[in-house]
Amino acid sequence: MRHGSWVLTLLLLLVGSACARGGGGETPEPSGSPARVEVTNNYPLALEICVIGAGTTHRLGSVDPGMVGQFVIPQTMIGGGQLEFQAKPPPRSPAREQARSGPMLVAPGTIVDFVITPRLFNSTATVRP
Repeated sequence: MRHGSWVLTLLLLLVGSACARGGGGETPEPSGSPARVEVTNNYPLALEICVIGAGTTHRLGSVDPGMVGQFVIPQTMIGGGQLEFQAKPPPRSPAREQARSGPMLVAPGTIVDFVITPRLFNSTATVRP
């Protein structure tokens, strides 16, 4: 009888340790990479880049003329509805026009290409496939 309980205990330990290793065999995935916007500035002045969503405007940074800037979209703005990107000259500039992307749905891991043209109203924003 003593030998039987020892074998039962050993079997329970083996089964328990096998279950403790995860059982599913898959490692958990990270929650997702951040959404980003890549801005190409072909306008003759430096531009301030903002993202607008759910009544909030968040300044991402600025991009000098002829340069490309990459910005991470704040996680708190993702998943709350549509976002709109805006490029405008700094407040000290006499230029008052601005480029707007129009409303876009952005998910984690999305990359948005925002191309600013010399005439701001011709600028485009697209989501990479």
